[in-house]
Amino acid sequence: MGKINKKERHIRWNWEKSPDDFELVRYHFVVVDDKDRKGKIRKILDSISSEISSSYSFVEIRSVEGKVEGTDFRYLFESYDTFYSPTLLNMNKLFKNAFKDKDLYERKRRNVEDYVADRYSNNS
Repeated sequence: MGKINKKERHIRWNWEKSPDDFELVRYHFVVVDDKDRKGKIRKILDSISSEISSSYSFVEIRSVEGKVEGTDFRYLFESYDTFYSPTLLNMNKLFKNAFKDKDLYERKRRNVEDYVADRYSNNS
């Protein structure tokens, strides 16, 4: 992963086995932009689900918005559980400014929301 400038539009993402159900995958997405953050996440989810036809979709785990300090941007952080395999996701094909962030995952100490908030404060 290249260096992400938090003061530019971008998308961070990662996946892991769901800590709530080991048969599921948990996707995490952070969209930094001044508009249509929810639409970008919808585009990602649609691209995954369009690869196969299934009655199962995505279960939203969280949706958190915040301000990116020192910019006019806001971030939208969302996590979803699904059966859909990470092999169905080609983020580079969808967005040129998407980066896999290996540190975007559920934690036992502090939580993933804190990690995201810390990344977009003046402290990071």
